Parts: sequence; C-alpha cells; structure tokens
Amino acid sequence: MIQSDYKQLLQTAFDRELNDEELAQIHDLLDENPTELADFEAVDQLLVKLPDVNVPHNFTSLVINEARFEVNPVDESDQTFGFSLKRLFTSQYRSIHWTVLASLVLFIGFLGYQSKLSQDRLNMAESVRTMANFAEMAPELLSDFETINAIEHSDPIDEELWAALK
Repeated sequence: MIQSDYKQLLQTAFDRELNDEELAQIHDLLDENPTELADFEAVDQLLVKLPDVNVPHNFTSLVINEARFEVNPVDESDQTFGFSLKRLFTSQYRSIHWTVLASLVLFIGFLGYQSKLSQDRLNMAESVRTMANFAEMAPELLSDFETINAIEHSDPIDEELWAALK
C-alpha cells in the first residue's frame, strides 16, 4: 500500500466510520510500519487517560482561538476593555453599526425639534410682550371685540402707510 492510499484512508476515517475492508487495510499498513503503529498506540494511551466530559458545542473554535492567541499574542495597546478595536468594525457587529446610526439620526432630529420649539417659545414671548405694551397704551381696544373682529377680516397692511404712521 502506498502513502497516498494511507492518507486517503485516514481522511475517510475523519469523515465517516470505516468499513471492515478499510479497517483491514489500515491494520495491514500498521503491521508493515512499526513507527506508525507506535504513534497510534501512543495516541490511544493518551485518549484512554482523558476523562469523559461534556464539552461545549464550540469547543473546537475556542481551542483554535486560544492557539492563535498563543502564536500571535495581541498587543495590549491594541485592546480596549478586553477586545480589539479592529473587531468592532467587522461585519459581525453590523447590527450595532445600524443601531448607532439610527440613534445618531434620532438624536440630531430631537435636537432640531427642541431648537424649533425654543424658537417658537421665544417668538411667542416676544408677541406677548408686544401685546402687553400695546395694551398699556390703548386698553380700550382690547375690550372692543367688534374692532378686533374687523381687523381680522381687513385687507393686508399697506407698508408705506404703516411706515408713515410710525
């Protein structure tokens, strides 16, 4: 049996359970190569020593992440609050990006609305002040409802006449 057949059988063993013929081929190959047999026996002994425990479903990814960290440790200056800032801009956090954008738009809209309300309040206060000054000069006009009603239905003010009266 050649080396490529052996590797193909091992790959098949990782993918699925081997049938009797494939197992016999692997046993024949191990009988021919004592070094491979010694490696398999060493792995079997190590596996027997491992305790039977339930592992999380993402155990493999956790092990790979730990191995990556051991090989390429993350620089402390790259980290803020325990995670890398580069990770924040990955597609994994896309929903957070949209949430921040929506919050920012709402906040700007709220500030604009508050500014408009403040300006309306200032205009209303100015109008009240003007009417209060007018009421001090001619209090009888404010009690004459027919005159007030007539002003409401009158023609627009002539700017030239208004300027001449001032």
